[in-house]
Amino acid sequence: MSAESNLASPIHHRRADIQGLRAVAVLAVVIHHAWAGLLPGGFVGVDVFFVLSGFLITGILMRELDQRQFSLTGFYKRRIRRLFPALFPVLAFSMICGLILLSPTALTELALTQFFTNLFVSNLAFIRISGYFDPDAALRPLLHTWSLGVEEQFYLLFPPLLLAVHRFARRLLWPVLLILALVSLYVAQDYVANDPVKAFYHPFARAVELLIGALCVGVVRYVRPRQPMRQVLSWLGFAAIAVSLLVLSDTTPFPGLWALMPCLGTAAMLVATGGQANRLLEARPLVVVGDMSYSLYLWHWPLLVYGHLAFGLSPWVTATAVVLSFGLAWVSRRYVEEPWLDGRIKPVWWPALAATTASILICVVVYNLNGVPQRFAAPEQALFAAAQNYNPDRDRCHKRSNGTLPYAETCRYGAAGSAPAVAIWSDSIGAELAPVLGRALGERGQALRSITASGCPAEVSDRTDNCGDHNRQIMAAITADPDLRTVILMAHYVGHAADPTSGMPDTMLAAADQLRKAGKQVVIILPIPSYDFDPPSEAGLALRFGRDPESLGMARADHDRATGAVASHIRAFAAPRGITVVDPADLFCDAARCRIYEPNRGLLYFDGTHPSLAGAQLFVPGLMAVLQDAP
Repeated sequence: MSAESNLASPIHHRRADIQGLRAVAVLAVVIHHAWAGLLPGGFVGVDVFFVLSGFLITGILMRELDQRQFSLTGFYKRRIRRLFPALFPVLAFSMICGLILLSPTALTELALTQFFTNLFVSNLAFIRISGYFDPDAALRPLLHTWSLGVEEQFYLLFPPLLLAVHRFARRLLWPVLLILALVSLYVAQDYVANDPVKAFYHPFARAVELLIGALCVGVVRYVRPRQPMRQVLSWLGFAAIAVSLLVLSDTTPFPGLWALMPCLGTAAMLVATGGQANRLLEARPLVVVGDMSYSLYLWHWPLLVYGHLAFGLSPWVTATAVVLSFGLAWVSRRYVEEPWLDGRIKPVWWPALAATTASILICVVVYNLNGVPQRFAAPEQALFAAAQNYNPDRDRCHKRSNGTLPYAETCRYGAAGSAPAVAIWSDSIGAELAPVLGRALGERGQALRSITASGCPAEVSDRTDNCGDHNRQIMAAITADPDLRTVILMAHYVGHAADPTSGMPDTMLAAADQLRKAGKQVVIILPIPSYDFDPPSEAGLALRFGRDPESLGMARADHDRATGAVASHIRAFAAPRGITVVDPADLFCDAARCRIYEPNRGLLYFDGTHPSLAGAQLFVPGLMAVLQDAP
C-alpha cells in the first residue's frame, strides 16, 4: 500500500480530500488490526488505497504520455523513491525483533516472507504458506506487505500497457481498461468461490480495484460531473465507505463483488471534487495522517505483533503499540521519506540495490540456519517444537479445502487386518485424535477410520461446494458400511459460528440424527478450549523470560461464556436421542482455569485451535470407556 500522491505535484498543490481519504483508509486498517470489534470492516482500507493509487498514478502517466514525457525508467525510479526508504527500516526492525522473540519455526518463515518482500512478491508467497494449519497471523510481522506486492506487480505491467494502447489505439484506451477491470472482477469472484486465500492475495483478483481508480481519471477528464451531481456523489461515496467499514467483516466473502462497495465509494469521492463530504476530509489532522499513511501502515503491524508476543494481549500493550506506530510513522515521514521524495538524496539505483541485497543475504542466512534455534535453551526449544506435534499423516490422510478424499481412501489406524468399527468424522480439529485413539483401539484388536477435512465438519446440508459433495459421499458410505458401528463427531464450533452463513451446529446435529437412525452409535465432542495466541510460541517465550508455562491459558469462565450456548444446544439435542456427549473442558480445565501445558504431557496444542498429539491423548480414557459399552 503506497502513496503516490506525493509525486503528483508539490505538497501545496495536492488534493487535501485525497490525503483525508488516505487517512481514513490507514486509520481503518490500524483500528481493525488493533481492535477488530470496533471496526469489523476496517480491512477495506487497503482497497480504498488501491483505488487511490490507481487514480493518482494513472493521472501522472496520462499527463506524461500526453506531453510525450513518459519514461519507464523515470516511473520505476519514482517508485523506488516512494517505497524503498520507509520499507527497509521496518524490515530491519522486524528481523531484529524476530531474532529476539520468534520461535525457530516462526523466524524461518519470517526470513522466507522477508526474502519475498524484498522482491515485492510476498503476496504470492502468502498464497502458498497461508494454509489452515500454518502459524497464526499473529506470528507474521510482514503479513501486511502483501498489498505492496499486489501494487508493484500491477505497476510492472500497467505502464507498458498504457503506453502501447495510448500510442497505437488511443481511442480504445478507456474501453480497454474497463474490459480489463471486468475480467479482473470475474477472476476475483471465481477465486472467492473456489480459493479464498488466492482471492485475497492474487494480483489478478485485486487489479479491478486499481483499474477503478484508473477509470476515474477518464471520468474526471471527459465527463466532469456538474456541481449538484458532485454533491450527491460525494455523500454517496462517503456513505459507501462508512457502511463498508461497519458492516463488512472477516467472514464476508472478499474481495469479489463485496469489494465494489468501498471501491466504488472511493471512486465517487474522487470524481466529486468540491463535494461537501470531500471537504470534511480536508481537515488538517486528517491531511497530516494522510501524509504519513504509508509509514504508519508499514509500522503498525510489526509493532502489534511483537508487542503482543513480548508483553501479552493486554489492551495497554495494544494501545502502546498504536501510539508508537504514529510516532515512528512521523519520524519516518519527516526524516526518511521526505529527503528522498523531494530530491535531497540524489542516488537511487545503487542504494536500492545495496539495501535489497543486504536484506536478502540476511534472510538466506537465517533461513538456512533453520531460524537459529541456538538462541534458546533446550527446554525452550522443546516447547517451540510442539508446533510440529501434529498428526504426521496429515498430508496423506487429511482432506484440504479444495481437494477430495473418497471414503475408501480415508486412513485407518489400529489393528492390521481389522475392519474399522469406529470413525472420527470432523473438520481439522479431529485429525490428531484419530491416530491416538486408533493406537489405543489397536491394542484391543480394533481399528478406526479417520475422516477429516479442513473447514468441513460433518453436516447434512444443501451446500453445493466441495464440502457439501464430500459430506454427501461420506454419509452414504458410512451408512452403507456394516462394519462401522460408532461415529465420533467433533468440530471447531467457534470458528464456524463466526460465519453467518454457517448452519453449525444444527447441520452437524442433523448428520448425527441421520447416523443414529441408520443404527450407528454417535458420540459428539463439545467445543475444545481455543486461544487467540500461538501456544508453542507463548510457552517457549514464557519460559525464556522466567514465567511458568503452566500459568498460561484462560479462565474456565471465559471458555464457558464463549461456548456455553453451543454446548447447551448440543446437550439438549443429544439427551433424548441417546447420543453420548463428551465435554473437553472436563479434560483441559479445572474449576478455575483451562490450560495449554501439563508438566507430565507437555503442550496440549500445536496452535491456538488444534490439540497436539499430547492434547489428543486426554480424550482416550473416556472414549475407550464409551466404546467399551458400544453395541
